Formats: sequence, structure tokens, C-alpha cells
Amino acid sequence: MLPREKAAELVVDNQLKVKSLNYEEAVQCALITVEEIIKFGNQMGIREPMMYWNKVKEEIENYDKRRSERVGRSR
Repeated sequence: MLPREKAAELVVDNQLKVKSLNYEEAVQCALITVEEIIKFGNQMGIREPMMYWNKVKEEIENYDKRRSERVGRSR
């Protein structure tokens, strides 16, 4: 799965599993999840998979920006 796809999956999963979360909260939960994975991997000395998770984190951080740009163009 590409980092962009994993990022989207994490955000959507948070929204579906915790119905009270709005979009921004789901993004924050996804970021917390990925940051914990990265922290654990770094502590364990796992290098290559953490490169993937860092890309996922970057995609999540940019996910909201891309969404805002699409909304702005549709107005």
C-alpha cells in the first residue's frame, strides 16, 4: 500500500470507528498513531520500515492541505 493510501485509510478508519470525531480530529488521531509507530520503531532500531511510516506521516500532514485546496477550487 502506498503511503498516501495508508494515510487516507488511517483518517477514514478513525472517522468510521469513532463516530464523534470530526475530520480534523480524525487527522490528529491518525498522526498520533503514526508518530507512536515511528517512535517505537526508532527505539527498536528498525530503520527501513520507519522510512515508510515517515512518508505516511507526511501524507497525513499534507492531506488536510490538499483537501482545502480542492474545496477552494470548487467554490
